Amino acid sequence: MKKFIIVGMPGCGKSTMAKYLCSQTSLTFYDLDKEIENNEGKKIKEIFRDKGENYFRKVESIVLKKIIKEKENFILATGGGTPCFNDNMKIINKYGISIFLNTSIDVLEERISRNKKRPLFNNSINLKTDLINLLEKRNSFFSSSNYIIENNNREKTLSVINSYS
Repeated sequence: MKKFIIVGMPGCGKSTMAKYLCSQTSLTFYDLDKEIENNEGKKIKEIFRDKGENYFRKVESIVLKKIIKEKENFILATGGGTPCFNDNMKIINKYGISIFLNTSIDVLEERISRNKKRPLFNNSINLKTDLINLLEKRNSFFSSSNYIIENNNREKTLSVINSYS
């Protein structure tokens, strides 16, 4: 039973990496944000707008636990903040194999500035400073991952996945 959970900052490429890894293996791809949207019948930004971040984080934890406990042989791309709330990182590491995609602030800034669908950055005046501050808050959670992959190294990440076959 293989349960891989990809964590990292917003814009680091969690979903892209998970899709790639699933295309190279027999594992199933899950995107936590998409699963939350299906559960709630709303887009993430609508949940944030209508019910706030606290509500979103509660639902996120519920959906995360459901996937981790009920599904098998998958790669799950989490939201950027998922590991940092409600003991989610402990749950991730207890039931799965966590992989942190450690991506530079400059790359994150470039990617996020192109994508306006990220509710945490909608009101950002200095995106780079906001990313640095966010990484400082979240890094202790990310660094407790089973594996840390620098700069979205696909080959290294795939070798981690394949080492469990």
